Amino acid sequence: MNILSIETSTDWCGIALIANGKCLKKIQEKTPRGHSENLPIYYKKLINDSKFFNGKIDAISVSIGPGSFTGLRIGLGFAKGLAFSKGLPIIPVPTLETISNSYNHNCTKFRVYLFSHGDIVYHQEYNGGIPVKSPKVSSWDSVNHFKNGIHYGCDKLLNRKKYFSTYPLVEISGLLAYKNIKNWIVKEPYDLVPNYISPFELGNR
Repeated sequence: MNILSIETSTDWCGIALIANGKCLKKIQEKTPRGHSENLPIYYKKLINDSKFFNGKIDAISVSIGPGSFTGLRIGLGFAKGLAFSKGLPIIPVPTLETISNSYNHNCTKFRVYLFSHGDIVYHQEYNGGIPVKSPKVSSWDSVNHFKNGIHYGCDKLLNRKKYFSTYPLVEISGLLAYKNIKNWIVKEPYDLVPNYISPFELGNR
């Protein structure tokens, strides 16, 4: 099973090749406002440079949100274009799940945070590595904070909280897609839309 993984949910833009549960090669860089220009370049370079890749892609995984409105739209649009041209399914990967697995930790109960704007964050509770509830969007101070947390972009909101910091790694997104393919795969993905979780509909806790 060969999966092309695309991650554009934040200001990091990445693409990777996953073959039978292993990352063969990846390109990922912090490129604020440069996703639409860089993603096609990364794709071409990745395919051309991957000498160990047999050229056959079985599915495309893409970060489905929450996250950057523009980034998610660009990533999914690119994934849909490839899927349509090659007749491939898409595996949508929850962004917060990628973040939760992008940092090597041994926490049992924790919350994952992704900065949106101002004091607004996307967040989700995890227990034993499994998401407990659906992701929500709230103001930082209204969230029921745990002792342990993993975040991206929330540095100015931490207020002495010592949470782990990481960004969504493109290879982790692809490996999650490989692991969960039976439950997440969308064989006719043309109506697939990002999970924006509008910041204007603030959740409670």
